[in-house]
Amino acid sequence: PKASDCYAAAVFYRQENIMLDKALVWMNKAIEMTESPKFWQYRQQSLIMAANNEYKNAVDAAKKSLELATKADNQDYVKMNKESISEWSKKF
Repeated sequence: PKASDCYAAAVFYRQENIMLDKALVWMNKAIEMTESPKFWQYRQQSLIMAANNEYKNAVDAAKKSLELATKADNQDYVKMNKESISEWSKKF
């Protein structure tokens, strides 16, 4: 499968709240297969990690997303990531 297929499947599973362990495997594979992952990819990875109660990893992924979103001047993602980092940091 292509990286985009893995990404799409992972996002769908997260949105449907099903097979979240498989969603994480697919998202990790999508990011591995992508030469320069984008902030929205790391954002989805962080959400799936949080859904799997992997809050420390979710914070790490959200920080990557935040850094890239800041460089891209995408304030919506900057805000979402900062809020998630704050929330998830309390859970570990």
